[in-house]
Amino acid sequence: MKLILCVDENLGYSFNHRRQSRDKKMREHMLGILRKEDAGLFMNSYSEASLIKDEVFTEDELRCRTAKPSLAGDAFLARADEENGWAFVENTDITEYLDKVDEMILYEWNRLYLSDLRLPAGYLKKFRKLSEEKIRGSSHDSISCSRFVRRS
Repeated sequence: MKLILCVDENLGYSFNHRRQSRDKKMREHMLGILRKEDAGLFMNSYSEASLIKDEVFTEDELRCRTAKPSLAGDAFLARADEENGWAFVENTDITEYLDKVDEMILYEWNRLYLSDLRLPAGYLKKFRKLSEEKIRGSSHDSISCSRFVRRS
C-alpha cells in the first residue's frame, strides 16, 4: 500500500475529522506525480470533493471518478491495500493500515497545527527517504515533498 499525507511538524494530519490544510498547488503537484507514474488514486468523498472543487482533475480523470466514485468511510484504504495503490488520506484514521504501507509521499508544512490524528512517533524510522523537494504552495510559501520507501 502507498500513502500520501499532508503533515505538520508533529506529523499531525487531521483535527476534528478535518484536514489541516488545503493547498491547490500541493494537490496539483501530487496529481502530477501520479500522472507521470500512471498511478491510480484512492480517497474518500471528503478529499474527492475538494479536488473536484479545486479543478485539478483533467476531464478524463473526472469521467473516471464519476464511473468509479470514491468509497465511503475507510473502505478506500482497504481498496488501496488490495490493489497496492496510492491512498490520499486527510481525515481518516490509518492506524490499522500502517504496517501495510511500503511507500509514502509526505507533504510537510513548516508549522504546527492542532491535530488528533498523526503518524506515530518514530514511524518514519521504518522508512528510507528517497527524495525531497520544496514546492511553493498557494497557502504556504514552502512545502516539503518527501518520498519514502520502507526499509527491508
